[in-house]
Amino acid sequence: MNARRAWPAVTAASASLALLLAGCGTGSGVTATDPPDEPAPATTGPQTPATPDLDFAAAVADAEWSFAPDGLGTPMRITMADGTGVDDLSRTYTIGAPVIGEADGDGIPDAAITITQADGNAVTELWYIWLGGDDGTATQVEYPIARTTRCGDATHSVTAVDGGFEIDLTLRIPSSDDGRSCADGGTGTLVRTVGVQAFDGAPYPVQTAPIPAWGGVCPASTWLDGIADTGIEGRAAPPASADLVIDPAAEIGVFELPPAPLVTADGARFFGFISDPASDAVVKMHCAFAG
Repeated sequence: MNARRAWPAVTAASASLALLLAGCGTGSGVTATDPPDEPAPATTGPQTPATPDLDFAAAVADAEWSFAPDGLGTPMRITMADGTGVDDLSRTYTIGAPVIGEADGDGIPDAAITITQADGNAVTELWYIWLGGDDGTATQVEYPIARTTRCGDATHSVTAVDGGFEIDLTLRIPSSDDGRSCADGGTGTLVRTVGVQAFDGAPYPVQTAPIPAWGGVCPASTWLDGIADTGIEGRAAPPASADLVIDPAAEIGVFELPPAPLVTADGARFFGFISDPASDAVVKMHCAFAG
């Protein structure tokens, strides 16, 4: 039987850190040009390919979108027209401006784009990656990479970086954040980088920083402490062919997560893990798959 060990998902000081949160702006790289007789210096910042010429805003405005409630529920199909849509329950949907980057390493621009569902006073915003194709089309990756919900998690910014998109967010941590108001928000500050990899011929978001892990929405666990365990071959995505992000020889802290039919429909186990309990990060827990 596995022994209980304290593997806290957040630090005790996280509540005070929430007061330091500030909005993050998105900058643009600048390329300097030397005189003709000198070599031009390398450009700095993430480099976005110039071809093919794809207008992502136009491509997704009249497309059919996949929308997973809360970022992890059973997905629905929403037909958008000129950037807006309505479902059978009269909930409305709008899409935001694309953030252009390169997520899957094929040299073709991709985009991170929001879709926002309004249901009375309840509002859910999900960030999805759309992959640009060499034929000038765009394809949605059906697993959102970030979410903002009323009285829940908050995504402050998504920025194009080398290897994908950097997400600045705050998780609302069950139990430890229960006494905080909606205006105060959560305390689980986290910056993560997410790209896209293909497994079994399908694209999946994969986290590359701060540690390798699942790149889709990773909710906070209701467990404040995990169970120490070894022998788990944790993967970056649901398919059995996905890259391992947990060394089975290493002891990790395992956390159970709320139901997530979007990522468990094929029988994979979706769980949280801590690989470095001594880390000074506010959020130590990330997500992976097994089984």
